[in-house]
Amino acid sequence: MTGNRRQFLRATAASLGALALSGMAATTATAADPADDWQPADPSNYSNASRSASDVRWVVLHTIEGSYEGCISWFQNPDANVSSHYVVGNQANQITKMVNVEDVAWTQGNGPYNDTGVSIEMEGFANQTDFNDNIYQQTADVVRHVCETYDVPMQHPTYDIAPCSAYDGQGGVIGHEQIPSPYDCSQVTDGKVDPGDTWDWDYFMSLVTDGSGGGGGGGGDPTFADGDIVHNTTDLNTREQPATSATLVDTFPADTTAEVVNGPVEADGYTWWGLHWLDADVWGWSVETYLEAGGGATFHDEQDVQTTADVWVREQPGLDAPKVQVMPAYTGGNIVNGPVDEDGYTWWGVHFDDGTNVWAWCPEEWLAAV
Repeated sequence: MTGNRRQFLRATAASLGALALSGMAATTATAADPADDWQPADPSNYSNASRSASDVRWVVLHTIEGSYEGCISWFQNPDANVSSHYVVGNQANQITKMVNVEDVAWTQGNGPYNDTGVSIEMEGFANQTDFNDNIYQQTADVVRHVCETYDVPMQHPTYDIAPCSAYDGQGGVIGHEQIPSPYDCSQVTDGKVDPGDTWDWDYFMSLVTDGSGGGGGGGGDPTFADGDIVHNTTDLNTREQPATSATLVDTFPADTTAEVVNGPVEADGYTWWGLHWLDADVWGWSVETYLEAGGGATFHDEQDVQTTADVWVREQPGLDAPKVQVMPAYTGGNIVNGPVDEDGYTWWGVHFDDGTNVWAWCPEEWLAAV
């Protein structure tokens, strides 16, 4: 069965050769600006200007609080009195430009931040949407283009509220939730909370600064080779074919280990690899953007484990932490926390539920999956 599945993956790659070539050509052709579409906002919803790089200091991310199509339609309504430079959807090839960056869009709720900002509206709802791969990568493509073109620092300042003056500080990439109110700069503008707690800023900025652009295959050597062991850096879909429209096979949590069995294939603006997800014995295609070399974590949350020998378990991860008790060999439990590296060991929080009902930290060296 393994051989057949590997052959299937290889055959799939060959059949998509033409798609791979066209995908690379499209990516290269739009490198200057990743927008897939130009649908101008109504002229009554933004200000004509002639901004240069010296005028642009901020890139501001917003959530639409609705759909991609609905946002485009609203910005084209002369009664809206609002607009954004870019609108990004949750499907591939959904980046619409609606206001030229040289002009001033009306969306920050703060005039000077409008004057100095480039705004991006993302499909979804603040604190609710579980943003997908397309949103992260396409928004990162736009942000990287703007930062490189207009010399905006590729950084995410982590202050709760940006400076009172839009001209203070070095600038960077921030959320609407960080724009100060023009009336009281100790408060955020209009009580906004987007993009919200479900937006992973660290992960997003890694995509912005990585520069891979999701297209991969920049002419250098492939990132991986057949037989390499890799792991995913975030929850990741795997599909029957290397395409965003292909049937979803499974979704794996971060740090799941896989073996590379095919690839790379360029399609839909991504570099894809054929993978054998080892623990689940699942085969499929996943995008390179969310893969790193090496195995992931040994265990995962809620995984069943048991001790391999008599071992002290402790209240906290570390050899100086108070001892709870000696846990006998072959005591069963499940992972509830970790991993934490401390004192030369990797520690896991375990609920020992095999008659002991103890919650404690145990070194990985004395644990095994069951």
